[in-house]
Amino acid sequence: MNFIAFYKTFFSFFIIVPAAGMCCFVLKNQLKFSPGKITAMIFAAYAIIGSISSAAIMFFDVDDFNFMLLPVFVTCFIMLKLVTRADISKCVFVFLSVCCLLSSFSLISHLLDSLVQNGTATGTSLSYIMIQLGISIIGILLLLPLMKYFSWMIDNINIKKLWYTFSVLPLILICSNIYITPISYDNIRVGKVFIKGLILVIIELVMFILVFVLLYIFTRATMEKSKLTEKNKILEAQQKHSESLQSYINQTAKARHDFKHSIHLLNQLVREDNLSAVKEYLASYEKSLNIAAPISICSSDAINALLNYYRQEAIDNDIELNWNIDIPDNSRIQEVDMCSVLGNILENAVDGCKTLTKGRRYFNLTVEPRNGSLYIVSTNNFGEKLKKNGKDYLSTKHSGRDAIGLKSIRSIVEIYNGVFEAKNSDSDFYINALMKYM
Repeated sequence: MNFIAFYKTFFSFFIIVPAAGMCCFVLKNQLKFSPGKITAMIFAAYAIIGSISSAAIMFFDVDDFNFMLLPVFVTCFIMLKLVTRADISKCVFVFLSVCCLLSSFSLISHLLDSLVQNGTATGTSLSYIMIQLGISIIGILLLLPLMKYFSWMIDNINIKKLWYTFSVLPLILICSNIYITPISYDNIRVGKVFIKGLILVIIELVMFILVFVLLYIFTRATMEKSKLTEKNKILEAQQKHSESLQSYINQTAKARHDFKHSIHLLNQLVREDNLSAVKEYLASYEKSLNIAAPISICSSDAINALLNYYRQEAIDNDIELNWNIDIPDNSRIQEVDMCSVLGNILENAVDGCKTLTKGRRYFNLTVEPRNGSLYIVSTNNFGEKLKKNGKDYLSTKHSGRDAIGLKSIRSIVEIYNGVFEAKNSDSDFYINALMKYM
């Protein structure tokens, strides 16, 4: 074995290190291990993959780096998925996007290497390796300021179909870049092939980055609009809560004022031994006090308003409530996110109970902290048939559309490193959620 050729080929695989670092930086909030352990894993992966690939290239006596491209791609992707909690659709998108960038850097490296090399473009010449590594590192450093926006998209967009759709563009560009990789540098020196090729690759690279900048702007605007809608719902609930408080105050004031008259009337009916009239009057009096006294669950006025709003709506619709709610004050979960999760659960449960035309309606809700996590368990019965698209529930309000409320809950739960499950039986709908609040 030619050890010089082996080590040169081994060094050509060093591009794995900055590529893996770029992937992990984008997925930084989804990693299972500390940055130190991830760094050690990256270099260990490079040592293993580089050694095996170099040995294979030497054994089969081939000079083309692309000989090992597919197995290296597959191995690196599997290792990326193993160190992150992110969904596979997000991993696919991040991996293909980074590979797309590096394939563009590789094309530029071939063009520049043609200025100093002759003959076949093998991808294993020392000059090409150094140029590729230098351009890749410089390119990654220049793109570093954009990575935080990329990372934000990964953390906040949880629609699998969307990520798979986004992955099509980098996949097409990777295939295109591999296809147009020059076989011979002599061809690059013909006419204006060099300058045209360089301009074309740079334009492709800029367009690729621009597409995802626009995508970020669009998704950010959509998320902000969604949050604004949630805040408006909270404000509406707070307004209803204030109205409920005022109504309760007015009703209790009226009840206190009329109480002595009621006592006189009841006393007179008892003297007349008219018990049926007493029962009728008491039933009528109890019905007139149908507005429930507002309750205080936690220190958040917004959450209290939300709970009281749906509590009163449940009472108005004869829904039995069994709530056990303990929301800790020292929580890292933002108030708007907590309101969004609870608001969607409450709205779906109350609306589900209202579809039951006969029989007992009930809604059980437990929210409690346990071992640094907030557990949310909801159960309600329903009367309307539920529809699904695969594993996803469809909206009962908008025909053919996905249940946006459930997707909103899932996306927020995943932000706080939690898990979410929604399922149903023939008559009951269940939601189980867990969020890290510490």
